[in-house]
Amino acid sequence: DASIIRQRALQRFERCWLYHASKKEDINKIIQQGFNRSFCGKNATMYGKGVYFARDSSYSASRVYSVPDKKGNQYMMACRVVVGEYCRGKKDAVVPDVRDTRSHTLYDTTVGLLGNDTMRNPSIYVTYHDAQAYPEYIIKFKTKA
Repeated sequence: DASIIRQRALQRFERCWLYHASKKEDINKIIQQGFNRSFCGKNATMYGKGVYFARDSSYSASRVYSVPDKKGNQYMMACRVVVGEYCRGKKDAVVPDVRDTRSHTLYDTTVGLLGNDTMRNPSIYVTYHDAQAYPEYIIKFKTKA
């Protein structure tokens, strides 16, 4: 059935939900202006110089990424991210690898594999086009120090 094929394709390319954490001030900028790769590298560029998203909210809840404010509140966003076709990320890469040499088409996203991850289920996604992600929800929380 064509509708089932279409639905599977959409599930493959759009990941609902991926998480992105930051300081409250940066969250406000992202909500107002969208994601901006020019700010990449604040925490790392291990899988490329793009915007990083985590599959698991627990990863983004780390105080390294979700820096507590003066009241101890932390923030992350639940985002809809179009990951497209992806490849393994490379340190400091400014674009993903070439997917098709004849057309010079690049992969859409890179990924980082942690622990027992596989390419079918990576922990980290890195986007290179600011419009690939939409911050749909802001999550405010506290973790124990």
